[in-house]
Amino acid sequence: MQGKKFIAKHKSGTLLVLYVFVCFVCMTFTSTGFVLKPRQLGLSVFSLFQQGFSSAGGFLSETFNSIRVLGELRTEYEAALDRLRYYEQIEKDILVLKDENRRLSEVLAFSGAAVYENIPAKIIGKDPQNFHTTLVVNQGSLSGIGKDMTVIGIQGGHQGLVGKVLSVGLNSSIVQPLYDPNAFVAARLLTSRYEGLVNGTGDDTITLRYVKRYARSEIRFGDTVITSGLGASIFPEGIEIGTVKTISARSYDTSLELTLEPLIDFSRLEYVYILKPAKTDSSNSGSADGS
Repeated sequence: MQGKKFIAKHKSGTLLVLYVFVCFVCMTFTSTGFVLKPRQLGLSVFSLFQQGFSSAGGFLSETFNSIRVLGELRTEYEAALDRLRYYEQIEKDILVLKDENRRLSEVLAFSGAAVYENIPAKIIGKDPQNFHTTLVVNQGSLSGIGKDMTVIGIQGGHQGLVGKVLSVGLNSSIVQPLYDPNAFVAARLLTSRYEGLVNGTGDDTITLRYVKRYARSEIRFGDTVITSGLGASIFPEGIEIGTVKTISARSYDTSLELTLEPLIDFSRLEYVYILKPAKTDSSNSGSADGS
C-alpha cells in the first residue's frame, strides 16, 4: 500500500527511470556486437539506481535545509515582534509620564501663583459605595491641615471648588465634596450678583437655592456661580463653583432653584489644593484694642 502511494506521488520520476532502463536494455540487445556481460549490466543498473538515490538525497537535503531556514526566520520574526511590543510599551510609558508631568507642573504652577497659602495633596481614596460622599487625600495634620479648610481643584486651566476638609489624621484627611447632600456653600451669580445657597444632591449636579424670584430675567443658562464668602461661610470669596444648567420655580415659591454643572469633574480629579486660612495681624489688632 505504501509502495503504491510512493509511486503515485513520484509518478514522473518512476516513469523516467523505467524509460531509461528499457532503452538501455533495447540498445544492448540490438547492438551488432552484442555480448551479454552480467557484470556490465549490473553496473549499469546500479548506476541508474545510484543516480536516483543521489537525486532523492539531494531533494531531502534541500528540504531539511529549507525547514531549518524557515525555523530561523520564524525565530527572528518572533524576536522582532517582541522588540516591537517592547518599544510600544516604552512609547505608552512616555505618554503616561508626559501626562503626569503636565499635571504636576500644573500643580506647582498654581501652588506658586495662588493668592492663598495652600498645600497640594493627592487623592488616594474614594468611597466605593458612594462616589460623591467622601474623598481621602494624602496630607494630614503633620502637613498643617485642619478641619473645615477649603479644598479646590484645577481642571482645564480653571480652579473650582471641590469641598472642605471634614476630618484630619496625621498623614491623611477626609474631604467632603460639593456633591454631598450635607454640603452647603454661600454663593452668588458672577454676572447678576444675586445670592443663594449651594447644596449637594448626591449625584452629578448641585443646586443653587433661595435666589430671588424677580432675578429670573437677569439669569442666563451658562452663567458662572462663585463663592460669596458672606456670613459664617468658611469658603473664601470668588472661587468658581459651576455654571447654570436649568432654572425652575414653582408658582407658589418666592425663590428660584438653579441646577448647576460643577466646574470640577470629580471622575477625573487626581490632585487638590487645601487652602490655609488667611493670617490676621495680631499686633495691629492688639494695638487697636489697647487704644
